[in-house]
Amino acid sequence: MLGPVLQTVKNFLVFRHLVVHMIKTDIRGRFAGSSMGLFWNFIHPFIMLLVFLFVFVYIFRLRIPEHAGSTGAAVYIMAGLFPWMALAEGLNRSTTSLIENATLIQKTVFPTEILIAKAVITPFSTHGIAIALLALYMLATAHNTAALLMIPFVVGLQVVFTIGVGFIFASLAVLLRDTVQILQLVINFWLYITPILYPLSMLPSWSQGLMSANPVYPFVTIYQSLYLRGSIGDGTLLVLALGWSLLSYAVGSIVFSRLKGEFSDWL
Repeated sequence: MLGPVLQTVKNFLVFRHLVVHMIKTDIRGRFAGSSMGLFWNFIHPFIMLLVFLFVFVYIFRLRIPEHAGSTGAAVYIMAGLFPWMALAEGLNRSTTSLIENATLIQKTVFPTEILIAKAVITPFSTHGIAIALLALYMLATAHNTAALLMIPFVVGLQVVFTIGVGFIFASLAVLLRDTVQILQLVINFWLYITPILYPLSMLPSWSQGLMSANPVYPFVTIYQSLYLRGSIGDGTLLVLALGWSLLSYAVGSIVFSRLKGEFSDWL
């Protein structure tokens, strides 16, 4: 059972330079021809950060009981929303990555899992700027230095988790093209059953107990705790996040490895 998992890890390590090159090419391609080029990578998240703060603090004057003040509520939402946006885009891009590169897969022999890695890591590279800007904002206003130290580790776990889920959906999309549309429904539903836009305390007690079955819940809660409290909070959440990451990657690797031999025939 560990064979496919170890093989995908080995392929990522052996072809890491190709993955990095593909990610750089993808990011540059987004802003090809624009006068400001890669600088847009910083402008977009910075403007997004300002817009969220303005909307939630000065317009909606949002309040979350656990976090006094509208600024705390805005940070609470952004702490979960920015990583969620990276995850959602990573899943969307990875699900279609094999279909979009059908010609390359049919005519070239290479480890196709690197296409999934590229599709997942690229959004985390761009949305990661927003995550970092929010961390710097909290450092300047609340001196939460622990957030700056722990966030890269949590992001790494989330990338592993997303790659694992991406393996599964990308494989299914090759065999069943409706998977792309199904994923859209899953992502929309997933957002609203995860305490990102509302605190966990607003849910009924019975549903709060079920939240540990939501794979994204520990990641989101850890981010919110790091930004607002400057600590990782309950260590159980970190164990859950690690467990979901390893489980997702293991299952995804096995599914992907068993189906990859059929990709060229179905594409």
